[in-house]
Parts: sequence; structure tokens; C-alpha cells
Amino acid sequence: MGNFTCANWQRELAMSLQLYDQAARRRTVSISINSDLADKAASAGVNLSRTAEAAIAAAFVDAERQRAGQEAAEAARITEELVAKYGHPFAEWIADYLPEEGDANAA
Repeated sequence: MGNFTCANWQRELAMSLQLYDQAARRRTVSISINSDLADKAASAGVNLSRTAEAAIAAAFVDAERQRAGQEAAEAARITEELVAKYGHPFAEWIADYLPEEGDANAA
């Protein structure tokens, strides 16, 4: 993974998940943060823009992961409702090819 920095971590995270265009041009935005923290971090050599960008990327990934989990849960719920209403779509295949539990003839 090489040197661990916020910029490297952010780049690798974005590239692995491809949730946003890492090559998009940068633009100035306005955010409000604790002034003492900003002053001390900057005096310690912390790149505030890159650090904020990495934190925003991580929060975005978490939000997308949560959204995907909710979508998957909803899809599973709908599938379970359909199976309960109409039966399993592969019921015949399951009966033909999968042995019953406790079946003495099972391999």
C-alpha cells in the first residue's frame, strides 16, 4: 500500500469503489470548522483541504454502504414475500437434485 497518507488512502478508496470521479477538477468550497483546531492543525503541517476531502470521502462511502445495505434488505424482503406467495422458483429443481436432510441415500 506504500506510504499511508490521507491522500493515498482517499485515492485508493475511491479507485477501489469508484463512487466518484477521483480525477474531477478541484473547486473551492466553504466549510466551517473550529478555528483553534484549524490553526493548530495548519501550524502542525496538516493539509486541511486534503484531510477534509479524505474525511468527506469516508463519510460518503459509509453513506453509500448504508444505502446499499438498505436496498439489499428491501430486495430480500420483497423476494421473501414473493416466495411465500408463489413458492420457490426452483422448487422442482431443489426436490430433484438436493437430498432431503436425513436422507439415507444422500451422498
